[in-house]
Amino acid sequence: MAESTTVTAADIARIAQVSRTTVSNWRRRHGDFPHPVGGSGNRSLFDLVQVEQWLARSDRMPEREPHERVWERVRTVAAEDDDLGEVVADIQELLLCLSRGGAAAEDGVTARVTGHPGGADLIGEVREAARTPERSRALSDRVHDAYLASLGGKAHITPDPLARLMADLAGVRGAEVLDPACGTGTLLRTASEDGAVGLYGQEVEEATARLAQARVGLVPSGAPGRVSGGDSLTADAFSGRLFDTVLCNLPFNQRGWGADELAYDERWAYGVPPRSESELAWIQHCLAHTRPGGRVVVLMPPAAASRPSGRRIRRELLRRGALSAVIGLPAGAAAPLHVGLHLWVLRQPETNAVTEPHVLFVDAGGELEGEEQRRAIDWEELHRVVGGAWSAFLDTSEKAADVPGSHRVASVVELLDDTVDLTPQRHLPVAASEATAEETHRWVGKTRRRLLRTLERVSSGVPGERWTSRDTGEWRMAAVADLARSGALILYRAPSMASGLSPAAEEGTGDGPRVLTLADVLSGREPSGCLTAPTDSEETQGRVGLHAGDVIVPSVLARRESSRARVTTAADAGAHLGLNLHLLRPDPAHIDPWFLAGFLEDEDNLRRAGQGSTVIRVDLRRLRVPLLSLAEQRRYGSAFRELHEFRTGLDRARATAYDLGRRLSGGLRSGLLAPPPPTESAESGGPEDPQAPNTDTDV
Repeated sequence: MAESTTVTAADIARIAQVSRTTVSNWRRRHGDFPHPVGGSGNRSLFDLVQVEQWLARSDRMPEREPHERVWERVRTVAAEDDDLGEVVADIQELLLCLSRGGAAAEDGVTARVTGHPGGADLIGEVREAARTPERSRALSDRVHDAYLASLGGKAHITPDPLARLMADLAGVRGAEVLDPACGTGTLLRTASEDGAVGLYGQEVEEATARLAQARVGLVPSGAPGRVSGGDSLTADAFSGRLFDTVLCNLPFNQRGWGADELAYDERWAYGVPPRSESELAWIQHCLAHTRPGGRVVVLMPPAAASRPSGRRIRRELLRRGALSAVIGLPAGAAAPLHVGLHLWVLRQPETNAVTEPHVLFVDAGGELEGEEQRRAIDWEELHRVVGGAWSAFLDTSEKAADVPGSHRVASVVELLDDTVDLTPQRHLPVAASEATAEETHRWVGKTRRRLLRTLERVSSGVPGERWTSRDTGEWRMAAVADLARSGALILYRAPSMASGLSPAAEEGTGDGPRVLTLADVLSGREPSGCLTAPTDSEETQGRVGLHAGDVIVPSVLARRESSRARVTTAADAGAHLGLNLHLLRPDPAHIDPWFLAGFLEDEDNLRRAGQGSTVIRVDLRRLRVPLLSLAEQRRYGSAFRELHEFRTGLDRARATAYDLGRRLSGGLRSGLLAPPPPTESAESGGPEDPQAPNTDTDV
């Protein structure tokens, strides 16, 4: 007889989507609450079936999709053995078997899963949710997304839009493709969807390798292949094997990559990689597995383009014609999100080929700076710019036209200097100003007036001048989940990028429904997105429409990013909720929206309700707000609104000042503008000139 599954009080809170305190109250107040079947005190264990039956009887079991029930079982089973990755890999293999109807393999996976406590219940949930091959694939994607979310910043992820760009640059159609650091198989799946005929990968973690193998196999009409476990550098599973194309999002800054034991490895055809240059070891590993004329596309940290320790290998890559392009991506394209990574496109030189090598440099980071740059990645435009430059380079090579500030084709001869710096921005032509002096003067005058008006409005009232001190004392708090359960608000959640939807799907232009994007919320601008899907499509119909008075909160943030909760206005009404956003619709008879928004964007509140290191994924249900009367809420809400308007005004002034400074300094450098002539007192070195020397002497 299968052993029953047990759960802790924390597990019950997660299943019921309430706080741990609420579960403790249930145990005290309800005599029919299931009694512990093991453990003691805070470590008490409860029978999962009994708990679910009690929650259902008392109408406390939240409605959950099939994939949510499966994931809950996965977490519960994995908690027993403390091995989430192994359980997820088992489930992915089971879904592959169910989609193909392989009875023998299915029996083996089933036996392995049922070996876990509670595994039989998990198998039942999976079979119920995956009755057809299509549902098996959908459940696989959902479980994979939930697994990555549980890993937080530890997950090694290649976003789908970036994987698509890498596959297009490599030209994978009809090719055998290798990914020597395949993670959960995103690049291989993309290559399969784009027409690859063979898929091969290696991943250091055995469980992750099994997961990747299953996910690659679940692609409809997917190509055959194999994913192996083990370290690609020190235990190469494909030694001596050559492929048409290699795609790789390699691990950065590895310390123990095997520098000592691999010092004389035959793969180092371009030079022995220094101990601090693990990325150049991976580059040569990829080239060693590529057929002559085959292509390699690798995601690289920007420092690898200019570090002094790697210049000898970079020089050899250039001299032998192995490097074809270096493409600078905007920050936020892939983890780490605060860094603008590079794509290196390489080609295995053909024997006895005589070429005059050239290298394409592309800066796809755009003109935006810092935080604004990370919030505004338009993948569709990025793909167009990079793809267009790459196509032109393949067609004409050195004859391809240079575009100032965007891309340029450089000869290898001019790159072989003392530093061999391959940073794209260093090699791009400078864009000349197209504006006339008169146009620049008119623009400067108009911007100056707008800036002064904004500063005057902001300086007319600084918040906090009339605020009084409050007697110390802790708030009585309530979780958002409890407020939703009581009917005081309704909670909606938009899909995440991990679900397969791309930001490009809602950042286009056209006649489709407007979309409030994550970038709009963080920057405080009007809804700027537009769904590219047809109005009657499933994606459009499944989106949440905004009402005036809704509160919008980001569900994912970079660690250094400041959260912005947004209260929608009549101008936002009718737009759709974008990716990676939460929407709360408060009942105005119970909750003031500005009061709610003010407490939801508190950094300590978000930290307690978030998971992850580099990227924080916010569980909105765990955010807490004080329990105050509606009159008190409105008083606090008015103050939060005043602060919001003050901060928004300063943000606009800062943006205007930055734009003004950029345009003026550009006018000075281009020769369109000249500084004012010195005054008469300055010419004579009078006291009005702060730099004039003091010639007074005491007699």
